[in-house]
Amino acid sequence: MRLTSGIAAATLPAAVLAAVLCDPAVSAAPVARGAPPEGPGCLEVTATSTDERTVKGENLANEALHVEQAQALARKAGTSPGQGVSVVVVDSGIAGFAATAPVDLPTGHGFAVAGIIAGPDQREPGHVEVGIAPSARLVDAPFYETLERSEDGRRVPTAAGLAAVLGALADRRAPGGDLTGRVVVVVPAQVPHSPELEAQVDRLVDSGALVIAASGDRPDEGGFPDGYEGEARKGEDAADLVWPAAHPGAIAVGVSDPAGRGAVLRNSDIDLAAPGTGAVSKALNGGWCVVDGASTAWAAAQVAGIAALVWSTHPDEDAEQLRTRLEQTASGNGGPSSPITGYGVVQPVEAVQRDIAEMGAERTERVRPARPPRAQADVLAGARHDAVWWGLGGGAALVVLLVLRPLLARRR
Repeated sequence: MRLTSGIAAATLPAAVLAAVLCDPAVSAAPVARGAPPEGPGCLEVTATSTDERTVKGENLANEALHVEQAQALARKAGTSPGQGVSVVVVDSGIAGFAATAPVDLPTGHGFAVAGIIAGPDQREPGHVEVGIAPSARLVDAPFYETLERSEDGRRVPTAAGLAAVLGALADRRAPGGDLTGRVVVVVPAQVPHSPELEAQVDRLVDSGALVIAASGDRPDEGGFPDGYEGEARKGEDAADLVWPAAHPGAIAVGVSDPAGRGAVLRNSDIDLAAPGTGAVSKALNGGWCVVDGASTAWAAAQVAGIAALVWSTHPDEDAEQLRTRLEQTASGNGGPSSPITGYGVVQPVEAVQRDIAEMGAERTERVRPARPPRAQADVLAGARHDAVWWGLGGGAALVVLLVLRPLLARRR
């Protein structure tokens, strides 16, 4: 969906939008007004960048997803958005994220992801909304230092490195571990498959964590997956290539903004979609920045933030129930999954409000054949029976007369 004021409202089902507009708690919430955010790019800002620390405009991604309305519903339900939910950011590192001082990290990718999920709002010089679930607890799980190949020995994303980190998280989810309760694990990186990586994702999913992963961006020349640079080819499908998104227990996230679809891989295993661009986040210099350029990494962060927000309003549900809630309330049309958006764009307002029991009934309902009509009493049965026998008798008499007619004629 293009992030404009006209389309933003269309992403919310009509019945839900009407309910939101009638609710005084959320009726004043704005829709996307079409003022794109302007400011430093999140991946260009370093710890020593001092010239720009603020952004102007609106967080169009949040407006298109109706985040403010969903947050209002969470507060109305007696919770703060994301409260009681831990979101593990498996990325380039978010050490020092909660502080206001600059943080010296090789890349701000992890910071940008964390800011989309739970970053503090910018208050001055103008108010700009940032985090989707600001009360979520962020957990740092770094496994690389740069996304591109490095000549100075910095770590890049690998299946082995990711498997090691996910294995450590699974250990922390085991009895006696410190990573308990409702946990969302977001992996905004793409690596190839390995048996060890698959095994560790298995462990995390089995532990009750909700795993959310980027479905994959088009690589630069020489990047992973090999041969997918440039424009998409006819019949392209990277479903089995990009991990951990390819794991059936993970939620694979695609980009919904049509303007950014040329930057992402076609993937038939996508489950959900989010704008993937137009967001405001937190930068390494302690200020705020703009997520420029569409990416499934940013879309995965948006879905992770929404998952935390929705889970905070339904604390008694498990990860599988939460996944059902997100998928069954997405803005898809009920048809086959799209190779770009899967079930559709996440809809946090409806996901907060919808009754999961009702959704379960919808998924299991089957059309049954109509029962045959009940047999009616035949009031003419007796007359019909008599008529048959009278007909047989009359017919027999006629046959006898035809046989005897020649004999009677000779006697005369």
